[in-house]
Amino acid sequence: MEVILLEKSRNLGNLGDKVNVKSGYARNYLIPFSKAVPATGANLEEFESRRVELEKQAAASLLEA
Repeated sequence: MEVILLEKSRNLGNLGDKVNVKSGYARNYLIPFSKAVPATGANLEEFESRRVELEKQAAASLLEA
């Protein structure tokens, strides 16, 4: 199952990466915890429109830590 990462993951990739993971991992962990969304056409368009906002949030959380 292809998903778009909404945050950086040590084992999978960075914010915005489209990665292929097992369906169970996506359904049971990534999607419920808002770490990823399914890589559909609508989700790709929505992510591209929110990319700048998400990158700013990620940078701000790094500065706080």
